[in-house]
Amino acid sequence: MRSFMSGVVVGVIGLISSFFLGNSDKVMYFLFIIGFIPIIISGFMSGAYVSGDRVRGNYSDSKDFIERSGRSTKLFMFGIPCVLAAIAIHFTT
Repeated sequence: MRSFMSGVVVGVIGLISSFFLGNSDKVMYFLFIIGFIPIIISGFMSGAYVSGDRVRGNYSDSKDFIERSGRSTKLFMFGIPCVLAAIAIHFTT
């Protein structure tokens, strides 16, 4: 929940700053980068980009699987509000 709230805070700060700055494109690109990098890393950590047999081979220990999936969920939950804020900036300006 903390990671989601920190993503919301970053997104809201980006939204507010885009309204006060004359050029909101830089804020939008910044939020896209801040949002997509954690989502991509989350996909690598969760094994979303490999086939099922490779995922089973990489997660031989259930404790390791629980730790990786928890971290990847936190990264994903941080990135989503940033990307949504960037999309909102794109459509409002």
